[in-house]
Amino acid sequence: MEILKKFDMIPQRMVLKTAWLIGFLMGPAFVHGQVSRPGKHTLRDFNNRKDFLDFITNELKFENNVPPDYDDDFATVIKCEMHVENFDSINEANMDFTATVLLHLSWYDHRFSQFQIKNIADGYVEIDAKNLEKLWVPDLYFPNEKRAYYHNVLMPNKMLRVYKGGDVTYSTRLSITLSCPMDFRHYPFDKQTCKIEIESFSYNDGNIQLKWSNSSDGPVFLDKSTEHMPQFEVIAISTRNFSATRRDLGNHSCLVVEFTLARNIGYYLVQMYIPSFLVVMLSWISFWLNVNAVPGRISLGVLTVLTMTTQSSGVNASLPHVSYTKAIDIWMSTCLMFVFFALIEFAVANVLVRKDTNNGFKFKHIFSIPRSGVDKKINSKEKTENGKDPEQGEESSPAKPRKKGLSCGMRWAMYCDVGSRISFPIMFAIFNIAYWGYYLKQLKNPQAI
Repeated sequence: MEILKKFDMIPQRMVLKTAWLIGFLMGPAFVHGQVSRPGKHTLRDFNNRKDFLDFITNELKFENNVPPDYDDDFATVIKCEMHVENFDSINEANMDFTATVLLHLSWYDHRFSQFQIKNIADGYVEIDAKNLEKLWVPDLYFPNEKRAYYHNVLMPNKMLRVYKGGDVTYSTRLSITLSCPMDFRHYPFDKQTCKIEIESFSYNDGNIQLKWSNSSDGPVFLDKSTEHMPQFEVIAISTRNFSATRRDLGNHSCLVVEFTLARNIGYYLVQMYIPSFLVVMLSWISFWLNVNAVPGRISLGVLTVLTMTTQSSGVNASLPHVSYTKAIDIWMSTCLMFVFFALIEFAVANVLVRKDTNNGFKFKHIFSIPRSGVDKKINSKEKTENGKDPEQGEESSPAKPRKKGLSCGMRWAMYCDVGSRISFPIMFAIFNIAYWGYYLKQLKNPQAI
């Protein structure tokens, strides 16, 4: 009763002010259904970096193993930059390429904005690879990857930095071998488009959104070493982002960078085109030899045919067995056809030379031996050696030397050689004009890939 009497003695105005103040402070907590926990959104000071690392890697390691906005209605935006150090190899046979890249990721994590570290001049704290395993980093992978590995010499090449205010950057260095479907229809005047795809593995686009960084130098930077590749030259780079649909897993954010590679034809000019051009010209020497020089013309023709066949096989040894015709196939096949027809021309000329004798080609002698011609040749030889006619048994008077003219067959064989000396170079020159004119135009066309 005494307490009630004392309470009545308190001025009513003071009681109303006290009740209004309590309601103002507790109102937002009751609206959200809970009382706010003290200290959750207040800054916490650390004296040095070690205390900060111990706190986030030990006390907060479970809270920091999920995306920053995992429980919210919006996705965490991950900005990406890529530094391509080198294209280690581009393999046409396996249709893949290997590149060494530095991948830089940045995002905002509000869980680090409540901490403040004293005596930090740089404005950030580095977290090494050992402590990095206890924190969340984006779970990215490369959909078109065949093989990949992180560089671990002397230490794992990955690092994370936490800046004042909650900004986080993550950098790692890795070598990846990625598939690159190629089209060899214009080989070796071809252009190939190889791409690197980056995608979130576990979280869909409702939790993680991947975007290319809008830096002034562009999101993808090529090192100067890429300018000295032996076979290819990077002529264009394009980037894009989209949502990749997975079966029963929703849409996942994906980034793509495409490299347009143009092949350098200097190697192929020296190793393929010029030697085959010279072999074709070598086969034309047969037209300038005597028609009766059978061993020399046969050896020259067979040698050039075998050389072109071997060279054509060597060209295709380093390429996949595709079902369509390549530009180099057209060149090699045409050169082989020219040297083959040069050998056929000698066979025709040799037949024309012998057409006035029994040794000439006749269809009726394909499956039979002309005995009469052989007997006449033997009798003529005996008559010449003994100085008498074997049939009459008398000595024949010595024949007077007389000047013999060219036979009709020899004349036609020489006409064939003279015509080949002119027609073969002209036809080969027309082929070269058409071939180089078409494919050099395709090489200069930026849209011809």
